[in-house]
Amino acid sequence: MRSSVWIYLLVVLDCYWEAVSGQLSYSVSEEVNLGTVVGNVAKDLNVNVQELEPRMFQIVLGSQRKYLEVNLKTGVLYVNERIDREELCGDEAKCSFSVEAVLNDPLKMYRIEIIILDVNDNSPSFISTSQVIDISENAAIGTKFPLHPADDADVGKNTVSVYKLSPNEHFSLSTHKGESITVELQLQKLLDREKQSVIHLILTAIDGGTPAKSGSMTITVNVLDNNDNAPVFSQTLYKARVYENVQTGTSIITLNATDVDAGQNGQVFYSFSKVGKGKQTDLFAIDEKTGTVTNKKNIDYEENNAFEIRVQASDGASSPLTSHAKLLIEVLDVNDNSPEISVTSLSNKVKEDASIGTAIALVSVSDRDGGKNGVVNCRISNNVPFKLESNYKNYYSLVVDGPLDREKTSQYNISITAVDEGNPPLSSTSVIDVHVSDVNDNPPSFPESTINVYVNENSPVGATIKSVTATDADVNQNSQVTYSFLQSNTNSLPLSTMININSETGDIISLQSFNYEEIKTFQFKVQATDSGVPPLSSNVTVNVLVLDENDNSPAILPPYSEHGSVNSESIPYSAEAGYFVAKIRAVDADSGYNALLSYHLSEPRGNNLFRIGTSSGEIRTKRRMSDNDLKSHPLVVLVCDNGEPSLSATVSIEVVVVENTADIQTQFRHVPIKEESFSDLNLYLLIAIVSVSVIFLLSLVTLMAVKCHRTDGTFSRYSAPMITTHPDGSWSYSKSTQQYDVCFSSDTLKSDVVVFPAPFPPADGDLISINGGDTFTRTQTLPNKEKVNALLTSLGNMSTRRIRRSLWIHLIVLLLDFCWDAVCEQLSYSVSEEVSPGTSVANLAKDLKLDVNDLEARRFQIVSGSRRKYFDINLKTGFLYVIERVDREELCMRSVKCIVDVEAVINNPLKLYRLEINILDINDNAPYFPENWQSLNIAESTAPGGKFGFIGASDLDVGKNSVNAYKISPNDYFSLDIHKGGESVSAQLELQKALDREKQQTITLTVTASDGGSPPNSGTTQIMINVLDINDNAPVFSSSLYKARVFENVPLGTTIIVVNATDADDGLNSEIEYSLRSKGQDHVIDLFHIDSKTGAISVKGDIDYEENNAFEIHAKASDKGQPAMSTDCKVLVEVVDLNDNAPDITVTSLLNTVNEDAEVGTAIALVSVVDKDGGKNGAVKALIVNNSPFKLETNYKNYYSLVVHGPLDRETTAQYNITIEATDEGSPPLCSTNTVTVRVSDVNDNPPRFSEPTVDVHVKENNPVGSVIKTMTAVDADINHNGQVSYSFLQGNTNSLPLSTMININSETGDIISLQSFNYEEIKTFQFKVQATDSGVPPLSSNVTVNVLVLDENDNSPAILPPYSEHGSVNSESIPYSAEAGYFVAKIRAVDADSGYNALLSYHLSEPRGNNLFRIGTSSGEIRTKRRMSDNDLKSHPLVVLVCDNGEPSLSATVSIEVVVVENTADIQTQFRHVPIKEESFSDLNLYLLIAIVSVSVIFLLSLVTLMAVKCHRTDGTFSRYSAPMITTHPDGSWSYSKSTQQYDVCFSSDTLKSDVVVFPAPFPPADGDLISINGGDTFTRTQTLPNKEKA
Repeated sequence: MRSSVWIYLLVVLDCYWEAVSGQLSYSVSEEVNLGTVVGNVAKDLNVNVQELEPRMFQIVLGSQRKYLEVNLKTGVLYVNERIDREELCGDEAKCSFSVEAVLNDPLKMYRIEIIILDVNDNSPSFISTSQVIDISENAAIGTKFPLHPADDADVGKNTVSVYKLSPNEHFSLSTHKGESITVELQLQKLLDREKQSVIHLILTAIDGGTPAKSGSMTITVNVLDNNDNAPVFSQTLYKARVYENVQTGTSIITLNATDVDAGQNGQVFYSFSKVGKGKQTDLFAIDEKTGTVTNKKNIDYEENNAFEIRVQASDGASSPLTSHAKLLIEVLDVNDNSPEISVTSLSNKVKEDASIGTAIALVSVSDRDGGKNGVVNCRISNNVPFKLESNYKNYYSLVVDGPLDREKTSQYNISITAVDEGNPPLSSTSVIDVHVSDVNDNPPSFPESTINVYVNENSPVGATIKSVTATDADVNQNSQVTYSFLQSNTNSLPLSTMININSETGDIISLQSFNYEEIKTFQFKVQATDSGVPPLSSNVTVNVLVLDENDNSPAILPPYSEHGSVNSESIPYSAEAGYFVAKIRAVDADSGYNALLSYHLSEPRGNNLFRIGTSSGEIRTKRRMSDNDLKSHPLVVLVCDNGEPSLSATVSIEVVVVENTADIQTQFRHVPIKEESFSDLNLYLLIAIVSVSVIFLLSLVTLMAVKCHRTDGTFSRYSAPMITTHPDGSWSYSKSTQQYDVCFSSDTLKSDVVVFPAPFPPADGDLISINGGDTFTRTQTLPNKEKVNALLTSLGNMSTRRIRRSLWIHLIVLLLDFCWDAVCEQLSYSVSEEVSPGTSVANLAKDLKLDVNDLEARRFQIVSGSRRKYFDINLKTGFLYVIERVDREELCMRSVKCIVDVEAVINNPLKLYRLEINILDINDNAPYFPENWQSLNIAESTAPGGKFGFIGASDLDVGKNSVNAYKISPNDYFSLDIHKGGESVSAQLELQKALDREKQQTITLTVTASDGGSPPNSGTTQIMINVLDINDNAPVFSSSLYKARVFENVPLGTTIIVVNATDADDGLNSEIEYSLRSKGQDHVIDLFHIDSKTGAISVKGDIDYEENNAFEIHAKASDKGQPAMSTDCKVLVEVVDLNDNAPDITVTSLLNTVNEDAEVGTAIALVSVVDKDGGKNGAVKALIVNNSPFKLETNYKNYYSLVVHGPLDRETTAQYNITIEATDEGSPPLCSTNTVTVRVSDVNDNPPRFSEPTVDVHVKENNPVGSVIKTMTAVDADINHNGQVSYSFLQGNTNSLPLSTMININSETGDIISLQSFNYEEIKTFQFKVQATDSGVPPLSSNVTVNVLVLDENDNSPAILPPYSEHGSVNSESIPYSAEAGYFVAKIRAVDADSGYNALLSYHLSEPRGNNLFRIGTSSGEIRTKRRMSDNDLKSHPLVVLVCDNGEPSLSATVSIEVVVVENTADIQTQFRHVPIKEESFSDLNLYLLIAIVSVSVIFLLSLVTLMAVKCHRTDGTFSRYSAPMITTHPDGSWSYSKSTQQYDVCFSSDTLKSDVVVFPAPFPPADGDLISINGGDTFTRTQTLPNKEKA
């Protein structure tokens, strides 16, 4: 047991020794020069200097900046970057940082600690260069005031050591030493503001460095004054005069008050008194500093001709002292009121057929000014068919004065102007909106007489093809338009079967899908009818044009037109390139561009032997035959039109290659030699001659027809595109019903292109013009219309003098008449307010001398200008009576006289009467105070005689019924000072006895106001006097030093301690506010908060013991006096440490990835673990928590290496997320984790793998050449380059044919491709091996055996065996007439080259109808008789035997046998004796026929060659220098214009509405030419093009 303990101790000591030997410590001063040597690392670590560079010795620093570096030549550690201790460690006493030295092969780490030594390179500095302290002149001796401390970035003895204060007689310094030195200013002698209001001091801070450095701050002490004097006005009563309507801000008078106090106590502030504050304070403003009174709103003499304003002056103390004065302002009158126009509408609308003289509204004019300023003239200022007719004294009627037309003017804005006779005159304008109502006098109208509608054929049924719209100048029901069809007699089909119209919207809807091939256009008329009474209508002609759509596919013409069949053509093996194979012809039932066809050829993959003319459809060979070419070539020809979308048709042709002509002709050599008569060979030769001749003649006729067809426009509906040149240098492209005109000027660099997608441009078409630049313009073209000139009629002139004379006479008579009416037709009545509804005012009918019986018939009515109608007329009695409560205060407020104007209107004839009703006041309102409870603040130092205003009473009544007297309740301190001016009464409180707050803090008074009515009414208010205290006591803390303890990481808001201070003053002067000193303790303010009311200090930030283990807080208590008084205290807070820091894991990666074959012990990364806690809380253990082939090896003291600990396999695990956990030994322990991601790089250790060792591939015979018969796939578990697999054939020795001739393999995809079509009858199976090889180094491979099994197809028809095998011949057999039933006639034998079920044959017999004499064995092929012969049976029986196999589909062969019934055997044998005898030589006739065939063929070929030469000659540019312009069409739908050395290529797409125009001003575009493309929109693009060159 003891021995094991000793061994354990030795191991621990050994580890400790290694840790000590693996760690170094160096010291270096801050701010040393770069390159300064810190120490010899190689020597201290016992490392050979020569090994530093090979073993990649390096310094690893955790921070971004690399302060130190090592010299690999000498092993010296030197300073690489400037080191600033204050930047690195701040104010920490010890400053150090750690670096790691890493040495590889083998890996070894060393920890180096660098200690930064402080130098005295920073002077003490204050937060600010000056500090201002405000101290009241009544401050007590010994009072201390905190000062801003100085800060020094250095530490230790180099920091602040002592403070000094400049010599003075009032203050000294009080310093306190702790962790830092604090300083306070202490008062030694009482202050006197009158002797010295400002004291200047200098505070100096000195550090303990050598040499010592210092910093200073200026202290300014402001001695604050006490408020003991109230402001005094220069006058108690001020008077001023001002004109009404003066500009806002005009200075009226300047008040002046002075205060003998200083500072804020001596500052005087002016304001309006709250006492009697009303409308006058809304109109006027007083500058609180200068006392200047200005107007802030407009002053109106008519509203108030004088103002009485109470003003006050207050000082700036917290409890200000105030004095009062009175200001009287007199307002001077000017002509400032414009006339007022009032309009009473009698009718909301007037019809446009209203007669002249119809009354519209009543107009009254008034002017608030009097005398000449109140005389008003009224007129209509604008030109309207209305006029004003004067009723009496500023009362008018607005009547119709001319014809009205709503369609021209639906609303009139009548401007009525009223002008007074003041100096200068004032005017006002009122606009009356008169709406003219509609009468149905306008029919609906269409914008044009004819409408063209373009409809695509095959448009969907129910689609809206056009919306017709007619407008009606009338409105509402008169303008509601309905639509209908009027006639359709020009159409071949009933209109109701083709279209319909929505009667409300005018939408024309198709009822069928139109077919361009059946109907191209039709016409009808649409009628629009309004809903007026009576209704009016109009119509429009609609032309519907059907546009062609691509809805017909191309149709293949014979001989290749059979759908689904495969056509066969033969070519000789020796055929040259360009050899004619076949010609495909097709037509399209569509027209225009939709009928332009193009031909395309599809060949098997890998074959490139044939080509087809895209426009001619001729199939020719591209090259000569080679040995590698197949003998049979299946071709598919695709015929496409140029519609959108394009439609197509296909035809299949199988081209068979034969060796030579002899091989083709060998089938015809075994022909029986003709006798002396005309042989079959001669017949065939004659047929050949005739055929070749006919073909030659037809070709010539066709060529001539085509030439004529191209120039004749009447036959070009379904022809190819036609290009026409014009004498002016332009050219056009025409195809069916579409035409494109492109006009080029003589200058080829400028061109105008006009594109019309119809036979002619529409009436409102767009003209797209391309000029010579890079822009285009779009111009609207309009149809020609006739213009109609309107004739103007002249009016006769009248003598001006005569007109003026008659006008003056007429005006004088009218004025006299109006004045007389005004005197006679205005009445005045009086009525008291608050009378009951129904109270009679007067007999209005009697006063106006009107008959009571006519009132109702003539529609007599009372018209009131206000919204409320207070009075009405009783049409039965003629009495004017009250219909609604009348309140004088509501109507006229405080006006002495209250008048209500109403108008009486009577019709037939129209007459107006003005009534003036005077509302009399009664005492129905008591005086009232705006506030039932008022409060006044008066300082206890106020002298007797001081006056204080309060809010007075108001009474809504006027005259003697208003406020008349004030009374106050009995008291010892105050009396009332009453002032009477005119009809107003005001009062003030006057202090009779000095106040004492300590005896009585509040005084309550009752003020009563009474009016002069009978009986009188009264109202009261309560006034509370608050006696204000003087601030003469500063707050006092219960202790000058507070101590507290707090745990770190306490929750935010935790209360640490509560400080308490008291103030002997009262009210605001005793209210204390707590705060933290704002200067010099920023870190404290960030972490702590003090409640301003309770003094509780709480936590507002995170308290961390590791950052600060103690805090010194300076708190302050201030009262709210003016000036405020304050005192300070100190709070020491001790922070108690907790285990609150989890370990911090830092990983420094040495390798980005690790190979999967890495050895055990390979270092991956460096791991360091740090815990900011100390002692047991800082002891950390690290380990890997998850299972992985890695481990942590301890280097020294919380430094580890992450190394490989087991085998790696990327294919199993490509990435490891290693979780490192570090746990400290605190209570409770804290831990942290860090995940290190290690990626394993690939090594080529896996060959490609096939899914199975042998693969069977089943291929049908006659498979297409180039098809993929199988795709081989091998999987490699490696990635990237190591996982890239390529495929190849390994061997094929078991095959009868070379493997390269049968199949091929794609090395990248593994696709096995057939190179020939397999024939089951030739080869049934073959075998080979496929090898898969990766791209690794070295490469790895594997292989698989592939068995190809060819499956039989039914591709061979049965073959009839002799003697019945000759194809097409009729065989003859004879039977005797006496043959019995079952008599053997013949036996048919046949074989099938296929195998299996495809070779199983069956025989079937076909006899003439009505004959049932023979039968055949379905499997044996034996033909026998079914019965005996009868006399009715024929002597000859033609039989057809059908031999069928059982394939899918079934193939068959037939043989014909004629069975002849004979009487005896001799008759049977005579048929075999007459066999033609072959001649020994070729006859002369045959020779002549052959010569004729060759001659005609040669002539035909020469004609074709000559025609081709002529065609080539026309298109050759070398012979066309002086030729006429040439237009060439191309198969893709494009066409070109060529003239001399200039060429224009214009390409149109399949969509005729979109076009691409390419202009080349040379035989080919220049090297850097521009391609100008016009797309379907209104924009064009300019694209760089390159010249065409031959391609190798």
